[in-house]
Amino acid sequence: MNLNGEQRELIQRAKDHGEHRTEISFTPEQSHAWRIAAEQELQAKEENLVHFQRIKMAAGQPGLLGDIRRAIVSSRRPISEIARAAGIDDRLLSEFRAGEAELSTPALDRLVEALGLRLMQEIPRSV
Repeated sequence: MNLNGEQRELIQRAKDHGEHRTEISFTPEQSHAWRIAAEQELQAKEENLVHFQRIKMAAGQPGLLGDIRRAIVSSRRPISEIARAAGIDDRLLSEFRAGEAELSTPALDRLVEALGLRLMQEIPRSV
């Protein structure tokens, strides 16, 4: 939100006096902009919760794809960064992470490499 000169001055005075908090009043236009932003945030809240639940469920799946999804989540790297490193569209990788899309074998290979993973198979011993 853009502050006017008086609001910026109040904040600067508080900083100059070592205060960590101050109170400013919004103009009617700022109040209106804040209400709109808050409404938009609330409208997106439910959608975001559903999306994060899907990511959690997909990462909990057993097997190779679940392992890769868990690696994406645990990497704590932005999806855009991982997607760029793997040469995959951001949206496609986001949908894959949420279990809503599949990746081709070459894309999975690039993703595994971008995440720095090594796939290992346990081979049982013959008796």
